[in-house]
Amino acid sequence: MRSRSSAPTMKDIARRAHVSIGTVSRVLNGHADVDPLLRERVQSTARKMGYRLNERTRATVQAKSRMIGLILCNDFWLSAAQSLLLLGIEEHCSAEGYYVLFARHQFDSDERKLALPAVIRTPGLADCVILVGRLEEKVLKTFDRDGLSYVFLANHAEESGDASRHPVRYDDENGAYEATCYLAQLGHRDIWYLGDDSRFWQRTRYRGYLRAMGELKLEPRAHTIALSDDEFENGHSAVSYILEQQWPVTAIVAASDELAFGVREGLRQHRKEVPKDVSLIGFENQTGHSRGSNLTSVSVDMIEVGRQLAKEAIARSEAEEPFSRDVLVPASFIKRSTCRPLRKEEHMLL
Repeated sequence: MRSRSSAPTMKDIARRAHVSIGTVSRVLNGHADVDPLLRERVQSTARKMGYRLNERTRATVQAKSRMIGLILCNDFWLSAAQSLLLLGIEEHCSAEGYYVLFARHQFDSDERKLALPAVIRTPGLADCVILVGRLEEKVLKTFDRDGLSYVFLANHAEESGDASRHPVRYDDENGAYEATCYLAQLGHRDIWYLGDDSRFWQRTRYRGYLRAMGELKLEPRAHTIALSDDEFENGHSAVSYILEQQWPVTAIVAASDELAFGVREGLRQHRKEVPKDVSLIGFENQTGHSRGSNLTSVSVDMIEVGRQLAKEAIARSEAEEPFSRDVLVPASFIKRSTCRPLRKEEHMLL
């Protein structure tokens, strides 16, 4: 316990004001990206405790670490797409003279016990943090509450309707919409969507599929429950279940390429061929994958998404004023050989 005669520290102020040490540091050093009410609370607490920031401490705290934090939230491992995301972040940070500090963090399900990762709680360790993974609204609210500087991938976040956060996102909803419309142009009517509804980014893709099916006046058919944590196994088990129920299916939009690879293997084991019996579209365009060279896919340049996240994080860490703008990375549709017409006309115009 601190003696009555010793000077109070930032840790003492943080404990008394019920904020993080990083928030206390930014308030006392005049950073602009702190909520005014939060700033007043910290300043008032510091005055009451008689805190004085000496010049040596001020110089240490104000110095930029040139470190960008990357936190994978509430996920056990990096998917193939997230690995490319990390490459893009590291590439841009390295070019700008910044380092990347990667950490995983599992947030407690009890919002009252929501603890921040060490990369945030340690003063001066990271200038700004990039958040990816499964970003529940309570996670973002915690960062907002403590006035922390962060950038997040909106595709990985639970939708809140808060337009003030200005995230980076890629346009996967329109990508799924275009893929579904393409299958309908080929004459397919029994078009299924396969995904995992617990992943926020796959919910968005499902929304694009539903929009297309609604406009086409076709009955939506979807399997959105994860039967396995492994996406390949999930695709395999989902399509196997559909076939065992003898539900009609001539085309599938899978929410990721890895799901699509599992779907193709499941079809093969049930003596179904792609695209002879079922047309198949994936998502994310893993062209470097040995199984994905001929897969029709919605292409998202995840390395470019990573670059944009890093660019925004660096801009926010260096901006003297609060920094805010929306960034949208487009998706494109790549046609390959896993889709074919269902109609039997000799001539077709697509």
